[in-house]
Amino acid sequence: MKMKDVMLECDDPEEHRQLDGSLLSGALINALCHCNVMSKNLAIGNTLHSRILVLKGSPDGRAQYMAIMNSIFAAQKNKVAIDSCVLGEDSTFLQQASEITGGTYVRLLDHNKLTQYLLGVFLMGIEFRKSFNTPPAAKVDFRAACQCHSKMTDVGYVCSVCMSVYCTFRPMCMTCNAHFKLPAALLKGKKVTGKRKLENGKS
Repeated sequence: MKMKDVMLECDDPEEHRQLDGSLLSGALINALCHCNVMSKNLAIGNTLHSRILVLKGSPDGRAQYMAIMNSIFAAQKNKVAIDSCVLGEDSTFLQQASEITGGTYVRLLDHNKLTQYLLGVFLMGIEFRKSFNTPPAAKVDFRAACQCHSKMTDVGYVCSVCMSVYCTFRPMCMTCNAHFKLPAALLKGKKVTGKRKLENGKS
């Protein structure tokens, strides 16, 4: 069965779109667990060079940002390369995953060349790819997605407990429920504003 036929089998495309993209974080975690089990079952002296190939055709799910980034850093720590082959629009998450772990990111515009790319690019080992004419690396967007609106953020607030990113200040973290005090500058500004209103009221 072709990939196109599988995608057309969805009963309600709008329902799948409301699920906020694919369950990429769960797929990465499952693959990392499998790589970990395989590495522990090796004989003494043997080394396993694990790789994960992600074939993705759905848009990024911003709600999965934290879980996906944790999976990427876990793969980097365990020296597991993540290769990415995207069939639809560019994936910021997979661009970061391939860049951080040393894998290859390819956005496939012509789906008829899928087999060619799988055999000619992703099948060979990472150490041999430098000797071949592989697709050039794309410009990676390393901005983080905020937890409050799920939008890419240039400058924001970071929770000191769980490292969640917010585009505006929040007194409590939505992820770990940590409480924060309002910045002193903002508190001072509020007091001054109230005093001015009181003086204007007297006058």
